Amino acid sequence: MRACGIVTLTTDFGLDDAYVAQLHGALLRSNPVLRIVDVSHAVPPGDAAAALFLSECAWPAFPVGAVHVLVVDPGVGSDRGLVAIETAQAWLVGPDTGVLSSGLPASMRPAAGFARATLPSGLRAADIRETPLAATEVSRTFHGRDLMAPVAAALASGRGLEAVGRAVSEVTVAAPLASPVIDGAGEGRILHVDRFGNAITSFRASDAGAAFEVEAGGRTVLGPAASYAAGGTEVVALPSSSGYVELALANGSAAEALGVGRGDPVRLRRRNSGG
Repeated sequence: MRACGIVTLTTDFGLDDAYVAQLHGALLRSNPVLRIVDVSHAVPPGDAAAALFLSECAWPAFPVGAVHVLVVDPGVGSDRGLVAIETAQAWLVGPDTGVLSSGLPASMRPAAGFARATLPSGLRAADIRETPLAATEVSRTFHGRDLMAPVAAALASGRGLEAVGRAVSEVTVAAPLASPVIDGAGEGRILHVDRFGNAITSFRASDAGAAFEVEAGGRTVLGPAASYAAGGTEVVALPSSSGYVELALANGSAAEALGVGRGDPVRLRRRNSGG
């Protein structure tokens, strides 16, 4: 795979402090012509599930050869691993806690929780905790700046995985975000509420069927709608751009109307197409 000079950043740093600027600076100090794309710095602190959702949505949109850095790392300074992973599409850099799983094959991921998994053919990884590219002084609380950024810059600049750390054959992986749907029914949760108030569920739109209903916040929402406006003043369910079923309200917030937020339970049921 050929590097394309793009590095994406997904963190829980927020924008009130200088952390994001320091991360940009560390990347640019290594290579001033890198193209840096901020996916989000608004991940709730330490929230791996939120980071997985955002990265799952964003990473496939980038060209082959991008480097995706994900710094949601409540275990910084502990003995948790830190890895760079090379896939057929991209390099992934971050804590070895399962938070990079959105860029890995579904066949590696467990049905629930987290697990250690052997890398299949075509994937490689390196332990970067002792990378020779580390900053001169490594802070115990800012590995994103002092370890991950130099590694990401090197990969984005065309250096191989062997230059950034010791090869490893296993990484930690997390379960998929999607909830199973069996015979048209499933129990799931709200994965994300976007800035428009659309509540994105954990049901894959491809699993929901030709006619379905979603129970959320004690109310039943019919789907699939053809557009946001199709329901008028009522909340509707429809496939989102992320591939999940979302609950939406034209010119309003479905999350507020239903009284739901991230993590709240939802249920999917099949319905008659005429109902």
